[in-house]
Amino acid sequence: MFSLLITVVLTTAPADQAVQKSYAQAYTESLAKKKPLLVVVGAPWCPACRVLKESTLNPMAKTGELDEVSFVVINRDENPTLAAKLTQGEKTIPQIIMYTPGEDGWKRRKLRGFQSKQPIRSLIQKALVQTRKLF
Repeated sequence: MFSLLITVVLTTAPADQAVQKSYAQAYTESLAKKKPLLVVVGAPWCPACRVLKESTLNPMAKTGELDEVSFVVINRDENPTLAAKLTQGEKTIPQIIMYTPGEDGWKRRKLRGFQSKQPIRSLIQKALVQTRKLF
């Protein structure tokens, strides 16, 4: 039983570590590496947020699909002020927000509610195209 627990922890650690980055770290990385910033705002009690993390975000992190963006998950309950600012006061969670640097500041796009991999892939691709044009 213990070896099964260790196996589960070891096989899920890389994706969970990617999800556990702080907002400050992700923002700093975004600026330094000229990457789009992908922010997910959710809460642990939210069923759609949990499913999004487990069935979409963690697998995408494991396969490297999130490597070209700075990525962070914000817990709305632990960081209510930051979450309210990022969601512009909108209460719907989860929210997947993409910030892309532009000539006149950051551009913001978002998806609301549970999303499968494809809408997030499209959001990332659009952000990468825009970022590559700028840099």
